[in-house]
Amino acid sequence: MTDQKIVAVKFGESDKTYDYFAGAFDVAVGSRVMVPVRGRETSVTVAKIKDHSDAAKTAILAIDVRTDEQRAAKHPNGRHQWSPDGTLLDENGNRSIFDDVDK
Repeated sequence: MTDQKIVAVKFGESDKTYDYFAGAFDVAVGSRVMVPVRGRETSVTVAKIKDHSDAAKTAILAIDVRTDEQRAAKHPNGRHQWSPDGTLLDENGNRSIFDDVDK
């Protein structure tokens, strides 16, 4: 058992939830977050905030700031057009060369 804040997340439309440590992230029910799953990152929905859990073993990686439209946008080759942090990606999944121009 732990005193850290825990988030219960849902993968897709399933009713089953899985617990992850929230870490330093300020998340709310309904937020989209990135979690590690089988060697890659997956965007999931926060279903519940908990004070403790015996099942949580790892922490969320980031908050997914993409809109639903950005999350669905794909290049013709099927790769995502936007990264979870809102960065435009090229057709190979790399950051856009124009990403740092306006910063």
